[in-house]
Amino acid sequence: MYKRETKCLPLFEGSYTMKIWIVTVCICFLAFGCGGGKAVKTAQKEKTKKVIYNAKNEMQSYYTYEYNIYEKERKVHYAASGKLLSYFTYDYGKDGKRLKKSKFDASNKLISYATYEYDAKGKRIKKSEYNPENQMESYFVYEYDNNGKKVKTNKFTPDGKLSKYAMYEYNPRGKVAKKTDYDSGGTMTSYTTNNYNGTGKKEKKSLFTPGGALEEYTVYFY
Repeated sequence: MYKRETKCLPLFEGSYTMKIWIVTVCICFLAFGCGGGKAVKTAQKEKTKKVIYNAKNEMQSYYTYEYNIYEKERKVHYAASGKLLSYFTYDYGKDGKRLKKSKFDASNKLISYATYEYDAKGKRIKKSEYNPENQMESYFVYEYDNNGKKVKTNKFTPDGKLSKYAMYEYNPRGKVAKKTDYDSGGTMTSYTTNNYNGTGKKEKKSLFTPGGALEEYTVYFY
């Protein structure tokens, strides 16, 4: 039997160039692993999981969020049993703005997709939804106030008829506190309230009937 001795490279000996080279190699190994493995993004965005419950506190389904180094995200939808229902992929422009969202079923078949448009200031002004045959199903137009906050979302049919719209209210911290949905005639159909934690992250979203009865709620985990 013998005892194996392991030594580390002396990072602080030798030339300055060699030090920089060694540190760079170490960072690369920590970030990407050995053996040519795929790069993993360590910094997660805000939402990593959300769980949807009905008014009886029964789990209905849940979503998980995955990210890669190229800023494209993947949202996966599961039934309460854990069965895969569908998933979404996202495409972004060089400026980081979302350009496309695609929805697939559990067998990787495209269900639908949406494209996004922005104004000169970078505000999202339109979202268009399409079926797998590239036929438009509907589109949304967004309205903002003078402070740049979204105050209204209008949904239209492909031929330009208003089908429904939503209005937004904000809390003192500038977060959406309430969203109220209306049909094309202006009759309220539902409303949603949002709760946030001390750091401003969304903790809970609750959906109510026009009369105030809870229909479902979503809990967010980070």
